[in-house]
Amino acid sequence: MKEGVADLKQAVEGIYSEGKLILKEHVPIRGRSKVLVVFLEDCQEKSERKEQFMKTFGTWEDNRNANQIISDIYSSRTSRKEDIIL
Repeated sequence: MKEGVADLKQAVEGIYSEGKLILKEHVPIRGRSKVLVVFLEDCQEKSERKEQFMKTFGTWEDNRNANQIISDIYSSRTSRKEDIIL
């Protein structure tokens, strides 16, 4: 019987970069072994998205302390006294 994807014995995450496959963990297999490589996503695109996301951290600037900011948020809230008609 021919081996197929259903006969998969071990899955290991890795990164494909510049023609090389870099595994993220040790695989205890000696010699040659048949492998199946499935590209899950564009790693460069994911890396760029993460980099853009990380740039947003620490961008908040304010001279007030945390209690003053919280007080300002609560004091700016409004409520309606009239009934809402749907």
